[in-house]
Amino acid sequence: MASLEGKVTICETIVSYDFGDKLLCAIALSTFPYSGPFHGVFQALPRNDRMAVYGDSVASSYLCRRWVDTDLQKGEWDTIRQAVLGNRNLAAIGFAHELRPCVMLNPGTTTLSAKTMATTVEAILGAVFIDGGDAALAQVMGTLGLTHTLLEVSHLGEAMLLYNHNPG
Repeated sequence: MASLEGKVTICETIVSYDFGDKLLCAIALSTFPYSGPFHGVFQALPRNDRMAVYGDSVASSYLCRRWVDTDLQKGEWDTIRQAVLGNRNLAAIGFAHELRPCVMLNPGTTTLSAKTMATTVEAILGAVFIDGGDAALAQVMGTLGLTHTLLEVSHLGEAMLLYNHNPG
């Protein structure tokens, strides 16, 4: 089993983001209240559920800002949000990107549930936003594939309109 420092390093590699405050990432990865060493200092970390609530909120806000810049309908926003930030997708993303070795499970727990993985992905997004702001969140969401084809197609359409009006 990797140390907490090792889990943070693995997570940073997977999401392609280097945390300035490694403790934020450690909190995001902890599925239980952890007390122990982290970078040579004894730490008492909370479980990641509060960070996950924040991560869900900032990820939703980021996607909504992208949706606002489109001509998509309100119902399509609901579709995008559910498809991208629903627990089923977040868990699938976490497992597909091999985040399993990063997650700090309660001692004695041998399996990582889809719900716990989804919560951990949300918590990572929250930690990234606190550490690096909008640009960092956008980069990590892109790395993990947390986007929707409706947003991509809509932006492609906008780019084509701009090109057609200014063919250079």
